[in-house]
Amino acid sequence: IMCSDYQSEYFKKRYKRDCVTIPCAINIPKRNEINSDILERYKLEKNGYFLYLGRLVQVKNPDYLIRAYIKSQIKDIKLVMAGSNDTDPDYVKMLNDIAKESDNVIFTGAVYNNDKNALLCNCAAFCIPSTSEGLAITLLEAMSFSRPVIASDIDGNREALGDNALWVKAEDEESLCKQLVFFKNNMKDLEVRGEENKVRVESMFTWDKTCQRYIDYIENI
Repeated sequence: IMCSDYQSEYFKKRYKRDCVTIPCAINIPKRNEINSDILERYKLEKNGYFLYLGRLVQVKNPDYLIRAYIKSQIKDIKLVMAGSNDTDPDYVKMLNDIAKESDNVIFTGAVYNNDKNALLCNCAAFCIPSTSEGLAITLLEAMSFSRPVIASDIDGNREALGDNALWVKAEDEESLCKQLVFFKNNMKDLEVRGEENKVRVESMFTWDKTCQRYIDYIENI
């Protein structure tokens, strides 16, 4: 069982194995149940920051995102980097060193539960510039909060988002910079993208639908 058609196709081609695709799933969040002061702790405002949420590892390209943000010279929307990587402290240090060029790049470390949901719920846009993804849970969670997304144009992200994202080339600082600026200049018009993301999650990536696909698969063995 694979979580995306992209992975199923890869295993078919690479290992000659037939796989069944059953996607990841999430619970649709209840905004009124989020109880967190994380915005106050980091002096953040609703719709006042771009959000990266994930492990701080090279394959997810947080370094490209930080460089692109600094290059964009955006001042009124901050960049929040939420995540950690205890296995590679040198890489994390390198990210912090890059970010020293801007006072608006904020590292929170790993976040969970209400803190995580509060960051997702209130970000201006969710950023996922990875070189490789299966089907990212954090992306589905951001979509469920009706957030617009700036995403690398890779198969795993397209399976989650369809065509509904501001697409960037993976490992391309200039492409990221242009889309960050485009988003800033068109925030109001892009709100509908976020609502469409929520509808897509509700129709394709809820636990009710995914559980039923597991049941159907097991019964057919």
